[in-house]
Amino acid sequence: MRALILAAGRGTRLGLAHDAPKCLATVGDRVLLDRYLDALGALGLPVTIVVGHRADLIRAHVDAREAPPTLLDNARYTEGSVVSLATGLDVVDGDVLLLDGDVAFDPTLLARLVHAEGPDALLVDVGTVFTDEQYMAGIDGARVRALRRGPADGYETQGEWVGFAKLSAASVRRLRHAILTQIAQGETAGGYEDALARMLADTMVVAVPTDGAPWVEIDFPDDLAKARAMFGG
Repeated sequence: MRALILAAGRGTRLGLAHDAPKCLATVGDRVLLDRYLDALGALGLPVTIVVGHRADLIRAHVDAREAPPTLLDNARYTEGSVVSLATGLDVVDGDVLLLDGDVAFDPTLLARLVHAEGPDALLVDVGTVFTDEQYMAGIDGARVRALRRGPADGYETQGEWVGFAKLSAASVRRLRHAILTQIAQGETAGGYEDALARMLADTMVVAVPTDGAPWVEIDFPDDLAKARAMFGG
């Protein structure tokens, strides 16, 4: 298994000083990206990061690490995350731990997802409700049946998807085909989540609950403040 982190976006809603990528924001005593790399290193997973906006800053930061990750440049980073994912899956084979690069999280969550039963899984904050723009998972039993930006009503339970997924090699191949088709049709303005959602009808994807372990997706300044309060700093 290889971890694939998507960190190419501009993060304009966060408005970081000097236009730095969100993954270089400091949360607690560490840069957000280091939180990913430390947790993934503890799991023994090699890491590939898709970069774009201010890739030079990310490259300079990770080059100082003892075991720097592989970086892939997405020249079309101003388009949607679907293009970043296509860039990553173009060179990554086998099982993949897919991670949006703008989440502050307890590292036990990654271990829980990696070691979850079944080859395909989504990390879900089960029991949360839709408030504004989250991607919500509709769940029957342990299986994710739906993934959408909006309420996932009509299922046994629902919850917010954290933005982390464990995908088998077979699912990676299917997802690659789906997003390349989406891009070929000119549908690059949005994210990759809809392509992932379309796989749920005929792929057994389990929901791995966060079970109260803390996490925050960082989109706005208030999110960054919340993450810093939660994790210190």
